[in-house]
Amino acid sequence: MARGELAGTRIGIGRAGFGIEPPQGWERLTGKFEKSRRDILRVLAPNIPGVDEEELIFRTRCAAGLLNWLALAPIGTELAAMPAERLERQLVPVVTGAFRGSAQ
Repeated sequence: MARGELAGTRIGIGRAGFGIEPPQGWERLTGKFEKSRRDILRVLAPNIPGVDEEELIFRTRCAAGLLNWLALAPIGTELAAMPAERLERQLVPVVTGAFRGSAQ
């Protein structure tokens, strides 16, 4: 693959990740995504005051993307072999930071 092709692929992946151009066929999952967003907002909104729904959805997408990347990357094998307590100790601060982080 030529260097330009790889860059174009990365841009395409990034656009899909931001919801600009969802992959073909994903519309069948719209209902599930909307239900998940409602459930997430119901739990997060009271626990993260002062952050609007759009921002909470963005933070959720960021946290989910991060966890997905970890699971699919070579480090995913290492994480899968960790004891649950250690995995929790390492991942909870990362996910918490995505939700509780300040823009200030």
